Amino acid sequence: MNKILAGLFLSLVLLSGNSCSTGSDPEPEVLDVFTVPAQIAIQIHNIVNDLAMEVNGIAMHNLNFEEDTIKVNVSDCLDALVYRDASTSVLDSIVLDYGTTSCVSNGASFQGKIVVDPKNEALSKFDIRLRDFSSSSYDITGTIEFESTTIVSGSDFLLDVKNANFSILGSDEITYIFPISSVINEYTLIENDDNTTYTDDIFEFTSTLSGGTPDGMFFNLESVDVLTYDYSCKNINGGDADFSIVDLGDGTIDYGDPDSDCDTNATLRVSGKNITIAL
Repeated sequence: MNKILAGLFLSLVLLSGNSCSTGSDPEPEVLDVFTVPAQIAIQIHNIVNDLAMEVNGIAMHNLNFEEDTIKVNVSDCLDALVYRDASTSVLDSIVLDYGTTSCVSNGASFQGKIVVDPKNEALSKFDIRLRDFSSSSYDITGTIEFESTTIVSGSDFLLDVKNANFSILGSDEITYIFPISSVINEYTLIENDDNTTYTDDIFEFTSTLSGGTPDGMFFNLESVDVLTYDYSCKNINGGDADFSIVDLGDGTIDYGDPDSDCDTNATLRVSGKNITIAL
């Protein structure tokens, strides 16, 4: 990641001398300044999806759990704690505590806490609070709302992120902040072979992400068709998305074929080149 950051700010310097390079496809001389923000946007998009799937898989499948600690289909390094009102037994919150060192859960690396707070009695709308939370070297803050869009919890849902900051420490010991103004992911459950667990579920989803770099470049990522997430793969493993940088150009992100791909890579297609990006 530090190499990516170094490339980003070198690219931003190059961009200042190529301000006339605009259009639908970046020119070769600004390819680097395009691909580095694209890599970071793809990684941030993947982190948001990991968070959504973590909350859906563990919290939404246990809204009626009557004990204090969820242990089924939960990583050993994660404490999944359920808090209820002592007098009414109404759910107060579910806290996913990953501790102070990296904890791998559902294929993603998390640190800190995710707090899931119900917003209504029907347990269909939730606020998600992040406490000292990080993933893939990014410290993350922001306003996050989760909404179940069917009557069955753990099925179709919407994740809405606003005014988030993804901060990362560069190799120069400077913290760089990537402001993400909005992410909206809408998920539809398409396969569930075992109703007793989420670990074999497959979702299709649409997605939009808008954000920027520390030096003021603005980018957008938007699914072209539905994307696919398979809990057994633990990654986005299908579909395409458009990626664009304002006043620079655009490219396409290929997540593969969900019927045959189950890897950790996406392909960025830009200016006639294919660039493999690890999710």
